[in-house]
Amino acid sequence: MTVWTWLRFTITLWLLRKAVKLTGWLLLALLALVLWPVTIVTIVSYAAAWLRGWPPARLRRAAAGSLIVPAVYAAVVLARQHAHPAAALAPARAYPAAWHHLAALGAARTFVTLAPAAIPAGLALAAGLWAWRNYAITAGIGGKMASAPVTFDTRQWKRQVSAAEGRTAAPGSVPLLARGSRIPIGGTIRAIACKWKPVFAVPAAACARHMVIIGASGSGKTNLMMRLWAGWNLGRKPQRETRCWPAR
Repeated sequence: MTVWTWLRFTITLWLLRKAVKLTGWLLLALLALVLWPVTIVTIVSYAAAWLRGWPPARLRRAAAGSLIVPAVYAAVVLARQHAHPAAALAPARAYPAAWHHLAALGAARTFVTLAPAAIPAGLALAAGLWAWRNYAITAGIGGKMASAPVTFDTRQWKRQVSAAEGRTAAPGSVPLLARGSRIPIGGTIRAIACKWKPVFAVPAAACARHMVIIGASGSGKTNLMMRLWAGWNLGRKPQRETRCWPAR
């Protein structure tokens, strides 16, 4: 084998790999264009999770909670099936019609019609993509530079802190006492080895045990202790009043 033959073979393999990769991206773009209602929900959900520092679990919960939309839609269709049998075919007819009349109003009407299926699917797809992105960056298989995991984590931490501060400042999001005798502390920045919840809360009974509060000067240790004491005081069950009567 000559050098020129080996060079042509190498270039041919490289071109084939690039052609296969480009074909895959084109097919993916075509699929995203065809399923444009799901694509819009996926992009918006992914961008919101990226900008607010949400964990993938929040998107998964949102996808599970949005399943009530197709359930309600199915119930309405079944209720109207006898009076209007064609009501169940409305989404299937609205989707092809939107391609013949490309207008903003028609696209908005089509999106609303397909929303019961597009919203749960888009949220679930965004949750999967966001989970993969976090895993890829953490494992070191994503990013262009070796410092990508550190940079990604630093940016996400700042966004998570900003989102937690917003939840803490929102009126009524962090009351003194919540259901189940739990004391809300504030917005959750990041959860490790436990389920993520928007607001971190501790049981009122935990205040009877030893606690250690560590923080820098001005970080809010005194306010935290006052909040714990107030929540524990509200969470205590009222004791029955006992009276002693002198014997005669």
